[in-house]
Formats: sequence, C-alpha cells, structure tokens
Amino acid sequence: MSSVHATVIAALAAVLANTWAVELPPDPVWPAAVFDIDSTPEDTWCMGGGYTQHDLNLVVMARTIEELDALLPQSGGGALRPALEELSAYQYEEACGDADYEGDPEVYARFLTVRLRTPRY
Repeated sequence: MSSVHATVIAALAAVLANTWAVELPPDPVWPAAVFDIDSTPEDTWCMGGGYTQHDLNLVVMARTIEELDALLPQSGGGALRPALEELSAYQYEEACGDADYEGDPEVYARFLTVRLRTPRY
C-alpha cells in the first residue's frame, strides 16, 4: 500500500505536473500546486482495526485568475478537484477560497481542503 502522500501526488500530478508535497521549490514555474496533509488516527472506531483521517490542504497558484479558475474554481469542477474526488480515500470537501501567495504579489492563489480516510491495517 502506498502512502497517502504518494497517492495524492500521483492523482494531482496527472493533471498538473508542477505539483509539490509540503513546499514549493525555489523560483517555481506557474501554474503550480503544493499540498500538505494532517493525519489523525481513529483509535476507537473498531476493535482490532481502524482508520486514519487526513485533512489535505491544497494551494494552487497561477499568473492569471482565468488560469486559476480552470484549475480550481471556487465552487465545483476545474481540473484538480475531480482528480481528488476520484480517490477511493476521498470523503468530502471541507472548504475552498482565495489565498495569499506572499512570494510574488502578481500570483493568484486558491486553497482547497478535503477530507480523506484510509484504513490503518
């Protein structure tokens, strides 16, 4: 079984090759995406088994708002959202909205937070 990070990067990179886990490289090329994952075990879910919940925080950046909207519109669709929704671990979308990218004031950014759930055993 591959890690949740490997599963997510494979899904997103199939849509946007310039996708990174945890942090962007120096002087990134646009558009780009970066994500991090916060995981919490579900210890009391069932005896001898269990699941882990993952909050996936995705930030997508582009030079134009039109390019950003094509990748991740504020509500539904886009190129990246369906790639995550197709994951077997996908549970639901928690939030989406505009974000700041302080590294370059001419770059637009948007965040998406989704919940994933994977078996621990």
